[in-house]
Amino acid sequence: MDEADIASVYLGQPARIRIESFKNKTFAGRVTRIAPLGVEKDNVTTFEVRVSIDNPNHEIKANMTANAEILNQEHKNALSVPEQALVYDSQKNAFVDVLDSHGKNGLRRVAVKAGIANGSRTEILSGLSEGQTVYLQP
Repeated sequence: MDEADIASVYLGQPARIRIESFKNKTFAGRVTRIAPLGVEKDNVTTFEVRVSIDNPNHEIKANMTANAEILNQEHKNALSVPEQALVYDSQKNAFVDVLDSHGKNGLRRVAVKAGIANGSRTEILSGLSEGQTVYLQP
């Protein structure tokens, strides 16, 4: 885990694990170890974090490829958009382009208030409604 994020990780913290062999299944887990010493590589310091996975049916086998998402905050049923839909101005205000047949190039820029993000999706607190189609930036 990156040094910038390690301060928010604690023992027993919940995690979601996705395993390539189980495309449509998510496993629960908990943080069981946080390395006390970081490792620097290419000017980036990271800390090893271990997560134990709940595996009551013994489906998961040793050395399966997995991705763990450690949960700092979770907002259920939140409206969210892919990260690449967001555009920021010089004051760090967030915007999305929505499809609009009357707008320039078929798009209209809408100011939004962004909430929590997980690296691939960002929560939208206001400015956008469910069902609106957003344009993903190239």
